[in-house]
Amino acid sequence: MKNYCILILTILMMGIFPQIALGKRIHVEGRWGDNIIRTIFPKTPEVSVNGSVLSVYCPDAISDLTIEVVSADGNVILKESVTISSGETVRFTLGEITGTYQVRLNHEYGYLVGDFAM
Repeated sequence: MKNYCILILTILMMGIFPQIALGKRIHVEGRWGDNIIRTIFPKTPEVSVNGSVLSVYCPDAISDLTIEVVSADGNVILKESVTISSGETVRFTLGEITGTYQVRLNHEYGYLVGDFAM
């Protein structure tokens, strides 16, 4: 009985905390939400990279989020517009690339920018 409880608890924890397996977190900064407009904004998305996989986790549902990865010399490596459900993580394979890159998240709520190296 004890083993079943541990198994069920483990499964529940994996569903509640999917962001644990995101990889190296990318610090993003920018403007998200507006103090003038009185509305509830979704929480800030979290971005991470693990090997050649870029992950974006959203604690709240968000639609039409544009995700862009740009190299140091200005080449666009990735540009996608996605809808992410609450608690969902979307992943993008960036391929065999090396160097310094910038990830940009754009939405009607604002923008976030972060740098990372591969």
